[in-house]
Amino acid sequence: MNLVLFAHELVANRIGAFFGMDVIVSAVALLGFTRIESKRLGIRNRWRVVVPVLSVGVSLGLPLFLYLRESELEQKAQIA
Repeated sequence: MNLVLFAHELVANRIGAFFGMDVIVSAVALLGFTRIESKRLGIRNRWRVVVPVLSVGVSLGLPLFLYLRESELEQKAQIA
């Protein structure tokens, strides 16, 4: 897989560049949200979200993080 050619073709026109930037901005926003919420709620193993976001994308990372977040909230509610 030629990553240099892939990047060149991705930004070859405006539509491709817009798509590429949309994906990058979404991934960065999700990783930032994941970091902040993980610290706030004390969610361990944040890497379980980072790896899927970087390898597959936001479409896997976001639902996975929301599941982990909800599980943590339910555990804290049962303890309290």
